[in-house]
Parts: sequence; C-alpha cells; structure tokens
Amino acid sequence: MRPCIGLTCQYLLRKTDDRRIPHLALNAAYFDAVTAAGGLPLALPPCQEPDQIEQLLNTVDALIFTGGRDILPERLGQTLHPKSELMHPRRDSFEFELFARADRLHLPILAICLGCQLVNVARGGTIHQHLYDAPRACQTDHGKAAHRSMHPVSIDPDCHLARIVQATQIEANSSHHQSVDRPGRNLRIVAKAPDGIIEAVEDPDRPFLVAVQWHPEDMPDNPVHMALFRELIHAAQRHQR
Repeated sequence: MRPCIGLTCQYLLRKTDDRRIPHLALNAAYFDAVTAAGGLPLALPPCQEPDQIEQLLNTVDALIFTGGRDILPERLGQTLHPKSELMHPRRDSFEFELFARADRLHLPILAICLGCQLVNVARGGTIHQHLYDAPRACQTDHGKAAHRSMHPVSIDPDCHLARIVQATQIEANSSHHQSVDRPGRNLRIVAKAPDGIIEAVEDPDRPFLVAVQWHPEDMPDNPVHMALFRELIHAAQRHQR
C-alpha cells in the first residue's frame, strides 16, 4: 500500500467581482513527484481545530511543507520588510501547529523553500527577511517568484542529504528572497550556495527531517532531485511499520 504523504497548501483570497473568495492552491508538480516516488499525495487544508490537526496526522505517514509566501514578521520578532509578501494568517497558524505536533511524533518531513524557513523558525532559528540585505551580499541569482534560477549547491559530504542525492555538488533551482540565517534547535546546516546563502538544513538525529531551499518538485526528470521524494517515501513506509 502506498504511504500517504500530506502536502500543505497556499490559502489565498482571490477577488471575484466585489468579493474575496478563499482558495486553496498548490503546484501540481508536488502531487506528481510524490506519485512517481511511490506515495499517495493528500492536500491538507489549513484546519483550525486541534482535533482536526490530530486527525490529519493520524491519516498521513509523512509530510511535505511546500513553498509559498513569507512568514508573518511577528513570528520573527521583526518589523515587516517592504519586500515581504505574507502568507495568510490562517496558513501560518496551521502550519506552525502542524509542524510542532508532527515534530513531537518524529513524523518524516521534507520541507521545501518556504517550508525550509518555516521549519527553521519553528525550531527557534532565524531567517533573513530579504536575503539581499544580508551582511554577505548575494552574488548568486536566487531567483524571484516568477522564475527559477539554476545555480550550484555544495553539500556537506557527511550528512543525510548527501547520502540521499549521492553527491556533494549539485545544480539546484532557486526562487526565493528569504533564507535561513541562524539554524534552529538540532538543525545542522548541510548545504550552501556559492555566495554562502544556506540551501539546506537537517536534523541528524531524526530518521528523516530534511529542509531544502530549492524546488525539487519542478525537476521530475532529474534523478538527483527525485531522490528526495523517493527517500521520503521509504521513511514513510518505515514509519507505517
């Protein structure tokens, strides 16, 4: 039986006539990547009640925290950066609660782009609200919302991520303006871009808690990036048992 992989979604208010209608949105590439890797993808709505979140966690065998808009500045203890485009508060509250509960259960977790930043903040770390303001000025094109930018990523050879992708140098696709600054509790920096921007963190004490800044779901023909989804499925199958 395919393990069930929960995927977080964007929660958006879209203007229709004179009203704003709430929508859930998610790049279908996430579903395709999970399916190709052997999992059963399940989109998770941003529930508000604790018992609903518990039931969702009892349904899934692993989680993917997906990309999207920026974390609310009050979670960061910072003022709003003028370049920030914030996620809806409903998504923010749901995903931080979902991660906290899943983390306590040691559920296998893959976090992507925004997900990487969210995991870090949830573990008490910090992020750059606008990485081009970072003390070390960016020399690598990290992309923008409308496009992906390919660039090299160096991976620590002695880490879970390197064993998954079987490489210490890869090409990754970026589309972000925020990034991990100080890693959170038990999170280890395991990959960087040429300009020093953090590209991945992981918890070495967990069977599978890997957070990457790039978008592996958008490279389905690349076995290096699909390996992340395959290994998540294997971790989910072990969790099932």
